[in-house]
Amino acid sequence: MIFSFNFKGVFYEKTDNAFIQFFRYCFVGGIATLAEGATLWLIQHFIFKDSSKALVYVSQGIAFILGLIVNFVLSKLFVFQQKSERTNAAGEFFTYAIIGVIGLLIKEGLLWIFNIKLSIHYMIVWVISTIIVLVWNYVARRVILYKKTK
Repeated sequence: MIFSFNFKGVFYEKTDNAFIQFFRYCFVGGIATLAEGATLWLIQHFIFKDSSKALVYVSQGIAFILGLIVNFVLSKLFVFQQKSERTNAAGEFFTYAIIGVIGLLIKEGLLWIFNIKLSIHYMIVWVISTIIVLVWNYVARRVILYKKTK
């Protein structure tokens, strides 16, 4: 699909191809990441006015919720278009969210180590942890929620 320049196939047609799905997930994740990162920066910069390193946890939590919603909606439209064979719609979102919360805990742990303890700027830590969590989220969601049962 990619090499034949079939953009509709690459971005929208249903597929079980893991490479195409991961490509789409990176694209969708990029949009959700922009929403999350902008929210994190806006809250931390304008509401908390960079007053306390500890408040970055609150900012990250709020930004995470927005990013999770954006990611779920776009992923259902473009990446994991099939219904989960393991659960209903509510269970699917709940499981999707639990996987996301684990990703958030990974991010928060990295933030604590590298920002709070080592004083590396929170946005640098956020970028690196986002890449790590992107891989975790995709693999966990594909294996747990959207793996075909035989």
